[in-house]
Amino acid sequence: MKGIQVSRFGGSEVLEYKELPDPVPDLDQVLIQVRGASVNFADTRARSGAYHLGKKPPFIPGLDIAGVVIEVGTDVTQIKEGDHVIAFPASGSYAEKAVARQELTFVIPKTLSFIKASAAALVAGTVTHMLRHLARIEEHESLLVHAAAGGVGTTALQVAKAFGI
Repeated sequence: MKGIQVSRFGGSEVLEYKELPDPVPDLDQVLIQVRGASVNFADTRARSGAYHLGKKPPFIPGLDIAGVVIEVGTDVTQIKEGDHVIAFPASGSYAEKAVARQELTFVIPKTLSFIKASAAALVAGTVTHMLRHLARIEEHESLLVHAAAGGVGTTALQVAKAFGI
């Protein structure tokens, strides 16, 4: 498969488009044909070596994807081949295929665009968790977003509006 690999830390010049081995799912993982992958601030930090969860080179960057399940591990019970999903892959997302644990893979409607789904997976989940579970914000309360310029900030405004805040 084709994919992007980081062989050394640095700027965008360290992103190498190359032939990579196909990932193989473990018993609790699914193999996904990637149809959309987001680019997050954390990806640029990982590429530069400055992200707290960053991997050591060589690695495939990327935190979230949308795509079609093409194979499931024998312990997978909630996802099936052919499902359209968003996922947080163990193998990185800047490639034609990726593996993700069943618990980090979520079925989406087949009518939802892969591009829109992949762009929203990480930021929408982060914002929803922050507003509902950490801030415990409720309808008609006020919300101050200091930086509504990036993915999380702009999504916070949209999610808050949807929540009636």
